[in-house]
Amino acid sequence: MSLVIQKYGGKTLATPADILQVARLVHARVKSGTQVVVVVSALADTTDQYVAMARAVNPEPRGRELDVLLSTGERVAIAMLALALNSIENDISVSLTGAQAGIITDTLHTAARIVEVRPLRVREALDQGKIPVIAGYQGITTEKNISTLGRGGTDATAVALAVALGAECVEFMKDVDGVASADPKLVPSAKLLPALDYDDALSMMGFGAKILQVPAVEMAAEFGMKLAIGNSKTGVAGTIITEKPLAKRTLGAVIHTPATILPLASLPEFSFVERTLRETGVLPLYLRGGESPVVVFKQSDEPQLLFREYAGTMESGYDLVALFGPGTGGVGALADRIAAELATYRDAIRDELHLENRLLLLVERSRAAELVRGLHALCDSGIAATTS
Repeated sequence: MSLVIQKYGGKTLATPADILQVARLVHARVKSGTQVVVVVSALADTTDQYVAMARAVNPEPRGRELDVLLSTGERVAIAMLALALNSIENDISVSLTGAQAGIITDTLHTAARIVEVRPLRVREALDQGKIPVIAGYQGITTEKNISTLGRGGTDATAVALAVALGAECVEFMKDVDGVASADPKLVPSAKLLPALDYDDALSMMGFGAKILQVPAVEMAAEFGMKLAIGNSKTGVAGTIITEKPLAKRTLGAVIHTPATILPLASLPEFSFVERTLRETGVLPLYLRGGESPVVVFKQSDEPQLLFREYAGTMESGYDLVALFGPGTGGVGALADRIAAELATYRDAIRDELHLENRLLLLVERSRAAELVRGLHALCDSGIAATTS
């Protein structure tokens, strides 16, 4: 019997009706002959509410006690979904916390990393014909304390359990149909991408696409674990992420991200900024050295806080437009078509970086959305899963 891990995020469990809908889909999947382990996040907005509660009594909550508080959100979610499943079929489901599921982490509270998975109780539940519902985002440290994995940590929980259990794949069930070729809010004609490889998914995420948590995809790539992204309302997965690359030389996706630009006067300044980024773990959208070095960040307060001495030189009137697909930034017919589309926008493009499988553009904000829509028209019409 095949085994799959299904992960459901907080938005898919926002109301009792949503929880019952998920329970019906999971139960039907099991009755069709597939073993299912469900991993869930806290109910919608719960984690933010707990952080606000903590700040009401401590302006800078952190460490062990914050993890104890934050971990309760997922415990509510697993109990609710298990109760819903048991309303469909008596005693069909059992809820397990991260610790009970054997998720062992390091000792870095609120941003722990999984170091080992011992899923003994999960296997036991499966052997009894039950549906284990596991709390994502949390585990137990090597010192026996409750830990949480940081934003998006439920994705890592699902992949780690899949690897430990030898599952066929991990299905991430969301409020979208899959990964799209552009932000559907910006480009209504955006199409689902039926297939991505790990590198393309990671690259798209690095430039602002909200697909999955980066460590989760990195772990899946390391172990060759197939990932699927689909809709929690229908149970249908629209995008598959594997190690198989897209074979056609075609523009596959266009990502649009508001940016903050830090231009630098010299290579020593560039080296200082690069070293600071490494030491603080802050990830820019991209860096370019050379005669006119520049560092580009997602638009946020973080660059100004980290580099106060350069605050007066930072620019915020540009967006990053990132193009993905084999041959996108190289030479050939596709590159020629992209160049023709860019011709009328040359006066609005501040900087560009060409790579074989991607092209990065810094475009004046007032014209970026228009450019995205024009470029997206070049996307292959046969490609179809979401970036927002």
